[in-house]
Amino acid sequence: MTENRDPGGPVRQFTADLVGAAMAGAYDQVADALGVLARADAPHVPAEIVGELVGRCASAVRARRPADPGSIFTIVVADDQSRLVEVDRLPPGPLAALRALLASLGGDDASRDIQVELATRGRPEDVVGVVIHLLVWLVELSYSSETALPSLSCFTP
Repeated sequence: MTENRDPGGPVRQFTADLVGAAMAGAYDQVADALGVLARADAPHVPAEIVGELVGRCASAVRARRPADPGSIFTIVVADDQSRLVEVDRLPPGPLAALRALLASLGGDDASRDIQVELATRGRPEDVVGVVIHLLVWLVELSYSSETALPSLSCFTP
């Protein structure tokens, strides 16, 4: 008998648990999960997790800012003092994750997939940094005012 299983099921469950812990403020659980991710030996797993998180962030943006297909989304990057910063000053991983989010919002799945791949090409600690950014973005989007434009924090070295 053949079982019909979703091959992404374990990754989706891991991501759901990671998001649940982040939303609940269970930072020890988040840290433990990120440690597991950093030690993961399967190269496709980080890309699947980042892809899931990008999709969740895009859904959160769409929920507050519905747009017609073909709408163009833009971003403004500011530092913690609200001064404008060039987007290219972001670290490569979070920059690629931000571009993946914009591609997802624009319905460009091919570009989204390319940017997710680029976001997960670094060392394990770089990939963990990307996942942390996406988790922070998801929390920020979930708990910020629905009338305000989405604001996403980025952390630079």
